[in-house]
Amino acid sequence: MSRLSPVLLAVGNPDEVPVLHQAFRETNTTNPLHVVHNGERTIQYLAGQEEFADRSLFLFPALLLLDLKMPMRGGLEVLRWLSEHPQISQKLPVVVLSSAELVDETQQAYAMAIQACIVTPLAYSDLRERIRILKDYWLDYESQA
Repeated sequence: MSRLSPVLLAVGNPDEVPVLHQAFRETNTTNPLHVVHNGERTIQYLAGQEEFADRSLFLFPALLLLDLKMPMRGGLEVLRWLSEHPQISQKLPVVVLSSAELVDETQQAYAMAIQACIVTPLAYSDLRERIRILKDYWLDYESQA
């Protein structure tokens, strides 16, 4: 039986996770969420390193939701790492979570071929609608892994 690939949610602020979880639930997204809180763990997950080495337990993600402001390595550093690993970046849609104040960083992220950017904070109803759109484009299909 196939399992759905997860959404890798890479956010520096753990307080954002419950709201995002709720938005995914309310849009009936069936892909599980896997949360990491810094850029180093994001890279380890994507590379299948450390505790994430067993891909039967840690499936390759269907989507990366990437916060630009994270400890240990920021979102832009993760995007640079991805650009150096095309075997990973070519099969991974990346959507950046950004705040309105990060215009320069967001432009840099787009230059590194991200698929979209969700500007936060938004009204919850706007966030939920953007998650629904992400779901329609990239999620809820069965993993081929």
